[in-house]
Amino acid sequence: MTVPTSAYRIMLKNGTTFSKAAAAVPYLEKLGVDSLSVSSVFNATDAGRGRRSFDPTRLDRDSGGEEGFVVLDSALRKSCMGLLVDINPNQMPVSHENAWWFDILEWGPKSRYAAHFDIDWKAPLTLPVLARPFVEEVQAEKFELKFDSDTSALGISYPDGFYPLSPKSYQRVLRDVESVLARAFLGAAAKATPLRSDEFHARLRQAHDESELSDRLELAARLNRISTDISALQDILSIQDWCLLTEPDARRHLNYRHSFDSLHAASVRVETSGVFDDFHKIAMDLLKVSQVTGFRINQIDGLSDPETYLRRLRDHTGSNIYLVTDKILLDGEQHPATWPVEGTAGYEFVSTVANVLVDHGKLAALEQLYNNEVGMNAERSTHYRNAKSAILHKKFAPELQALGDLLISIKPGVHDDLEIRRAISGLIIELPVFRTYANETAIQESYRSILRSAASEISSRVDCVDDKPLRLVLSVLESKAAIAPNAAIEQFIIRFQQLAAGVMAQAIEESYRYDRGPIALDEITLRSSDASDPVQAFHRKMIEKTASTPKGMVATTFSHATKFGEDARMRLLALSEAPAVWCDAVSHWRKLHAGNVATIEEAVAPNPETEWLIYQTLAAIWPLALRLDDEKGLEAVRADLATFIARAIRETQKQAFWTEINKPYELAVMDYISHLFSNRPFLLDFKETMRPYWVAGAINSFSQTILKMTAPGVPVIYNGSEIWDFSVSNIPAPPDLDFEAHAARLSYADQCPLNILLEDWHSGAIKQRLVTAHLRARKGNPGLFLEGDYTPLMVTGKRAANIIAFLRKYGSACCLVAVPRLSLDAIERFHEPFMPIPAWEDTTIHLPPVVMGMEFRDITTGKFITLSDKLSVAEGMRSFPGLTLIDLAH
Repeated sequence: MTVPTSAYRIMLKNGTTFSKAAAAVPYLEKLGVDSLSVSSVFNATDAGRGRRSFDPTRLDRDSGGEEGFVVLDSALRKSCMGLLVDINPNQMPVSHENAWWFDILEWGPKSRYAAHFDIDWKAPLTLPVLARPFVEEVQAEKFELKFDSDTSALGISYPDGFYPLSPKSYQRVLRDVESVLARAFLGAAAKATPLRSDEFHARLRQAHDESELSDRLELAARLNRISTDISALQDILSIQDWCLLTEPDARRHLNYRHSFDSLHAASVRVETSGVFDDFHKIAMDLLKVSQVTGFRINQIDGLSDPETYLRRLRDHTGSNIYLVTDKILLDGEQHPATWPVEGTAGYEFVSTVANVLVDHGKLAALEQLYNNEVGMNAERSTHYRNAKSAILHKKFAPELQALGDLLISIKPGVHDDLEIRRAISGLIIELPVFRTYANETAIQESYRSILRSAASEISSRVDCVDDKPLRLVLSVLESKAAIAPNAAIEQFIIRFQQLAAGVMAQAIEESYRYDRGPIALDEITLRSSDASDPVQAFHRKMIEKTASTPKGMVATTFSHATKFGEDARMRLLALSEAPAVWCDAVSHWRKLHAGNVATIEEAVAPNPETEWLIYQTLAAIWPLALRLDDEKGLEAVRADLATFIARAIRETQKQAFWTEINKPYELAVMDYISHLFSNRPFLLDFKETMRPYWVAGAINSFSQTILKMTAPGVPVIYNGSEIWDFSVSNIPAPPDLDFEAHAARLSYADQCPLNILLEDWHSGAIKQRLVTAHLRARKGNPGLFLEGDYTPLMVTGKRAANIIAFLRKYGSACCLVAVPRLSLDAIERFHEPFMPIPAWEDTTIHLPPVVMGMEFRDITTGKFITLSDKLSVAEGMRSFPGLTLIDLAH
């Protein structure tokens, strides 16, 4: 199998094209990666709120199309690098640009592609596209009935979309037009069939192109009259297999399964073999003719049967292709052992490393200080359930209704309809993982236990009057389909799992993660069971990964499931080490700016939680090199902060919601933020207060980087994160990734003495030096890092709990790793991320006999060391706060 030793991930959007990615390849080769991972190379369509949906039948036009892809492929081939491509099998665009969807709009349930999508054809297809009710949009002349030359079809043009008319309606549209062109159109429509749709459009195009100008003008005049006539337009639209609605109306009547986060992406039935083949045709072609060596499968939990899909994909790709999924493992969930993939995209490592670097001993104090400051005493678990409940009932109400109807049809008259739906929603809300998995026989045993535990939690609450409906839901979910086949039960199990996944995905992305507080430890929940000995918990998880998915990915950067860039998060973890200092500072700043807090309808703006989030986010994203006289730089930070906070207050569903934006509140918050940046004394105090946290955060970042590079798995470097990544999610990346600047900085990082790089740590070159040193080591020792054993090492001394140490071994090759944690108290008087050696003098790493007498090289410092039975942390980390030793024989 072609397994990468590392991957560099580039998002093809915001002007980043195939050609621009190709220009980065020489730099990436020098950096040390051997594979490029890109977001989908297929044609992208805007799916709303920054989301994109992908059409897998053609390469992305905006990224350069086929010609641009060839440029990228040639650059990769020249550098002997592989290409990992995203596949999004759960959805396709709800857009006329999607040829399959266009065909469905034109032919309805008779379309060649009607069975390709998950659509209930009992009613016309509901399209959530109108900005205002239909009549108002007609009066505003937003509709244009026309012949579209691009698609060679009659249809309705509405901003950002075109909706073709069914051929059966051509007669009604053209009944008053007496011309050769109209007769030709009617003749073509009369002979049209779904299987000969291409021929139909060719005849329309030919008739239109060969017609007289007078005929074309007469047709346009007729269509224009209908466009502005409410009654006539309604008459035409009433016989279509689709209807145009506002988003709120469409949500109430939605009859197609949509993507987790967008009504503008429809779910595809890839579980059907014919659909699977059509969907993956171009992807399979790329395997044959390009540098594509693997796929990352997104939204895997949205599929009806992920395992069957993955088995079919593996059968098509063969055993030599690298496959990972974007599965996020929660609450100690194990990777499904029967999935024929190398592992996940690695997001579980985000919470794993956060758990080991946060100060669990002070979290309770920080939580209490936070509650005192913002006046919040709600249980986090309660807030989590409330967030899931709001999302379920606001965004997935039709799905919940349909699921209830399905269960009632299975067990009619057994329980009250409302109680049935309450039981279903309760179980979805309580479920601590994305979804459960069932195969052809029954639900998998580990997920049966999770389901029963969730049901037991619901039953134990004081507000649970009758748990019989809940037991009914549970019994159906646990049904053994092979013993008692029942199509309705099978559908219920599938739909329940898909709905649970959609709700969890939205809960993780939206309010729960913004509101988590007090420092947004991470958007993937930390487990309290890991608090007693987080270092051993880290070792345990790495040993488990070595046994289960040693070639799966390891990631530390944000996805849609996180809010902060990897180094911004490391700063926030440092706040847990001195909670009183941080909380006192926030309290002082809030009092200082109390005059900028507005009152809107008896509500303060910003409210205390939002104020906390503002200061916390500013602490996370402030650029290290930013000076207070840099007006342009300050404005850029203010703009990023404002954008992030605006999104937060919309998604928290308290003062605002995406469909019900509280504009006065939002404007007041933006005004508050602007006042912060006009107050230079505050900014000066802010920088001085944050300095020790930023230094500790940098050491956390070094530790995180080394752990990612040496832990079991394939490390992924998100574009630009080889230098400091103090970004927040959903802030668009710059149009141009400046890889020339990255390459220049890499030359500097390679040639500059390490102590100078540490003094110049603001530039980010020190992190780049750390990344490239480890990437090159991995490239030279692939077996050691991809297949090597993982052995925790014992540490003794006063600061033993502040060191994570382990040994990787493959055959005779060895790598010894040690990194610090919780270093704030040792470095708070320093201005650079050096290790204060006296604090570590008595702390020792105990080594196994296998490494005694062996000579090693520190890949970061370049120094050589011969090991005995012990290694002093002070000695090993004298030049750099971290240790990665590779034995010289390898």
